[in-house]
Amino acid sequence: MGYILVVDDDEDVLTSIVQVLEEADYTVKSASGGQAALDLIARQLPDLVVLDILMPEMDGLEVCRRIRADPFTSKLPVIFLTARGRATDIVQGLDTGGDDYLTKPFEVIELPARIRALLRRAPGGQLEAGEEYLTVGELKIHLKLTEVHVGDRLIELTPVEHRLLHCLMVHAGQPVSIDQLLQEVWGYPPGVGDPNLVHVHIVKLRGKVEPDSEQPQIIRNLRGRGYVV
Repeated sequence: MGYILVVDDDEDVLTSIVQVLEEADYTVKSASGGQAALDLIARQLPDLVVLDILMPEMDGLEVCRRIRADPFTSKLPVIFLTARGRATDIVQGLDTGGDDYLTKPFEVIELPARIRALLRRAPGGQLEAGEEYLTVGELKIHLKLTEVHVGDRLIELTPVEHRLLHCLMVHAGQPVSIDQLLQEVWGYPPGVGDPNLVHVHIVKLRGKVEPDSEQPQIIRNLRGRGYVV
């Protein structure tokens, strides 16, 4: 079904995750540190990485930064693991390019579902032959590169931010619910996924594209209905 790399310095957590994923028919390798993980990635590119944030010597955030900085691994899906209640870890993890996160302790049986969702994800919308941009108002998003023009500003996006903005632009003028975004951007089944995953990415995306993120005019929230551009 796929090759998953699990990285965690807690041997008990590592053993539990490996066992669950192997029972789900994944090929699994594990590493107890950041450098060991990067060495394994260099030898064989996994389909997805499950990455603990809090590790000695090289933490998960630095590992993710190096993954995203290398063109060979820049699109590699990453699920972060973080201690419950450390909201700053979640924000930092998503900001460095993480695709999803789970807070410890978590039900390990939830992890295969998250992995399946990320591995089958695809950006929303259809591309016409030769088409490179989608334009909505002052937004002009590149369909193949993770960048968007806002007026005369060129802004670099993370892969998740790019998928999120693209999804909103495909549905321009129509509110897109949290559940719909979790399905179309992250690939979750209906009713699955953490709404905070969307909220955090919207905040980061607004910080890049809005002139004043405290008073958003480009990505608006219609209470009870979702987000709209």
